[in-house]
Amino acid sequence: MRRGAWYRVIRATALEGVLEVNRRQVTVPRSFLQILPFRPTTWSVVTRLPNAQHPPASWGSTYGVCPSCSARAPLGKHAARLVCPRCNGLFPVAWEDSGLCVFEAAERGDRATS
Repeated sequence: MRRGAWYRVIRATALEGVLEVNRRQVTVPRSFLQILPFRPTTWSVVTRLPNAQHPPASWGSTYGVCPSCSARAPLGKHAARLVCPRCNGLFPVAWEDSGLCVFEAAERGDRATS
């Protein structure tokens, strides 16, 4: 299993979830899961494990998981939006869900006018 990845939920109880991972069923404590009825529309921010070989250490302590194709990518300096290197989708980065925060100021062209 990979952190920040999406897996099909076979069943879930209050204590555990059974996921399909590489065509096998894997049981995981429910407290480890975030089960949503839809795919996110923002990059997931994932903390890189200290001894992990992938993603590379040059990406820093966190990396992003694309909401469209699940590709991994370096996040840079608290980018508010990121283009996916695989699918070319442009999506906001969900820093607020990661415990790390970034604030984005609207550019003049982004403001609604009345």
